[in-house]
Amino acid sequence: MSSVTVLRQPVASAWRRIPGAWRQPLTVVGLVVVAAWLLVALLAPWLAPHDPLAQGSNLYQAPSATHLLGTDELGRDVFSRVLWGARISIPLAMLLVVLAFLIGGTLGGLAGYLGGWVDELVMRGADFVFAVPTILLAMAVVAALGPGLFHAVLAVVLVSWPGHARVVRGLVRTIMQSEYVAVGRLLGSPTHRALAVDVLPNIAGPVSVLAALETGNAILLLSALSFLGLGARPPDPEWGSMVSTGAQHFEAWWIGVFPGIAIVSIVLAFNFLGDSLRDAFDPKTIIKARGA
Repeated sequence: MSSVTVLRQPVASAWRRIPGAWRQPLTVVGLVVVAAWLLVALLAPWLAPHDPLAQGSNLYQAPSATHLLGTDELGRDVFSRVLWGARISIPLAMLLVVLAFLIGGTLGGLAGYLGGWVDELVMRGADFVFAVPTILLAMAVVAALGPGLFHAVLAVVLVSWPGHARVVRGLVRTIMQSEYVAVGRLLGSPTHRALAVDVLPNIAGPVSVLAALETGNAILLLSALSFLGLGARPPDPEWGSMVSTGAQHFEAWWIGVFPGIAIVSIVLAFNFLGDSLRDAFDPKTIIKARGA
């Protein structure tokens, strides 16, 4: 068996461990919750018993058989608005994670591969973003561009790309300095083949972990911006803005509690998935499993 094959075995072992990771209790919970919310987002027009924007005369009605989660200050059905809110929060969070990865992953990959002034420029830009608290920087961007969901997504992308850049840059630098890449170069392997065969498969696992965790963080950040009035604009049924409305009417606790539960459940579910993927790709876990 060649040294290249031996050195690549841990990565293959990590991918083989993923099916086993899905059998962990918290992973199953995370998968079920995420799958349920994705179905809700897809089927909300058919699942919602009422029009989420339709106003009624029953203001601040407590949960009942007619309105399962009660009504808000305008008589709108909270249950229907929570269901429709999934169509806003979850797809937008996934979209901005993809955009943040495309920007940060590309810059991080170039920084790790080229090094020199490119690495210095990208990392100093990332340090500048990290120097400011995420929520404050996102608020500043939205305040400059104007409130709205599109501007909120753009703001979150601008504050999220450095995390992806740092992870990808570190992985690329480590892999490019590894022995099996050096062996491939000595055997005459072209650069593009090294990137496709050696680099991309090795960064796919850690990047998937980061993506799962960042999706939960993106939902939280988007909800926070909407809570502050910088994201979704009325009457859009967005979870963060619904919690903000509930905070203004403590006597009608159901207005803010149920969208808050929705946020907590989906964020925890993505965190469970991220933790499970991290355990599957953790070299220490893999070594213990191989020695057991």
